[in-house]
Amino acid sequence: MLNLSSPTLRKTIGVLFGAGMLAAASSATAAPLAAGTVGKTVANYLMSTWPNLDDYSCGTKCFSLNYDVVPATPNPKFWEYTNGVPLLGIWKLYERTGNVAYYNYVKKFVDTYVDANGVIDYSKINPATGAKTTNDPTIQDTIQPALLLFGLYEKTKDARYLKAMTRVRNTVDQIKTNSAGAFWHKPSYANEQWLDGIYMTEPFLVRYATQYANSVKAGDAATAYDIATKQIKLMHEHTFNASKNLHYHGWNGAADGVWAGLDAAKGKVPPLPTQQVSPILWSRSIAWYFVGLVDTLEYLPKTHADYNRIYSIVNYIADGLTRQQDTTTGLWWQVIDVRNNKLPSNGGYPGEQVAAQPNFLETSASALFAYGMAKGARIGLFDDGAKAVAKKAWAGVKSKIDISGSNVNIHGTVVGMSLGGTYNAYTNVDFRSNLTSGELPAPKAQCSTVPPAYTSWPIACKYVYVRDNVPQGFGAVLYAASELEF
Repeated sequence: MLNLSSPTLRKTIGVLFGAGMLAAASSATAAPLAAGTVGKTVANYLMSTWPNLDDYSCGTKCFSLNYDVVPATPNPKFWEYTNGVPLLGIWKLYERTGNVAYYNYVKKFVDTYVDANGVIDYSKINPATGAKTTNDPTIQDTIQPALLLFGLYEKTKDARYLKAMTRVRNTVDQIKTNSAGAFWHKPSYANEQWLDGIYMTEPFLVRYATQYANSVKAGDAATAYDIATKQIKLMHEHTFNASKNLHYHGWNGAADGVWAGLDAAKGKVPPLPTQQVSPILWSRSIAWYFVGLVDTLEYLPKTHADYNRIYSIVNYIADGLTRQQDTTTGLWWQVIDVRNNKLPSNGGYPGEQVAAQPNFLETSASALFAYGMAKGARIGLFDDGAKAVAKKAWAGVKSKIDISGSNVNIHGTVVGMSLGGTYNAYTNVDFRSNLTSGELPAPKAQCSTVPPAYTSWPIACKYVYVRDNVPQGFGAVLYAASELEF
């Protein structure tokens, strides 16, 4: 086990990370920053524009949309992270401001899905078609909204919120694992562990363990801590790039090496079966892992056997992020370690001659990095060097936000995307924001011929969409504002 109280070891790690990155164990909490208005304006715009985040009647102006058709169609996510992240961002602003409108907005959403007995409804009926959509509660994306329950229970002491948390805790035990014990990202992605999932599950699990687990079931806190830290360690052990101090998007524990759910017939771009680890450093997946570790360490007891290990991992990432931050804008790139003045020689699979597409600065990952750096400094994980990185990042993020009166446009956020096996899987992008008219460049799902296995789609078949006012962008900006504007 690392002993971070050792002066010799702390000096060694400090040299590795660079001056100004590793915090002393006795570091004081960072002083609050001056209050600002961007976060509050974004929150107010979100609430006024989408009184119900999961409304089917919103037409082409839904909070969540299918972006591969024109005009875009409603794609409500219900009890899932796409709603949970921006709602948690609004809750963070409620904690900073005391604005009861923020509290009511979050409570209204939660109470739509959590009944008097603490049972969470993972389904929704489309009133236009009568079709019922039900999320699988063992998908980690559906666990993240449970983070909203902590604050509501603390404020109301309504037992249904604690019951709901306990149900989610028990659901974690039902998530399937690969042979190493890593959670499947989703049932459709059997045996694969993705960085994204760490944020969706582990902060909830560790906070629940610290605050409520033993009062519900004797000894469960220790079990929950060990589950969470095991997932974090497995992720690190399999995906860490030691030369860059950052992590690849995911790894595959399948015995045959085939990446389930990522076949070309579904418009996916899977890694080769010989690649147990995905080959790309995707910024937002790294961001989910990073903030997942920061939020986990906020509640993981320092006496836990894995605390020092998780502490060292999050500091590795902080160092890697500092090295990759764009010096001009303060933002980070979609493929975090690639610059447009030095693109890969091939954007496709090995042996192909496919032009690598230009990279771009991505807003949501940059905002999450700003949040993680700022919060990490505030709670004593990093020192003041991290605050400087966060402030520079926040300035860059704000440059991507247009505010005119009460209207808001958050530019440059990549829509939710899948793990990919080539550079172009992350950068072959349609950037247009107008979703109401015109034709999109042929997206992969609409290309007339599916290419042979492990062959790239034509450049005209876009893999990725970048849009204004994407849910992930709202959530990330609100997170960052909660740390950097107060």
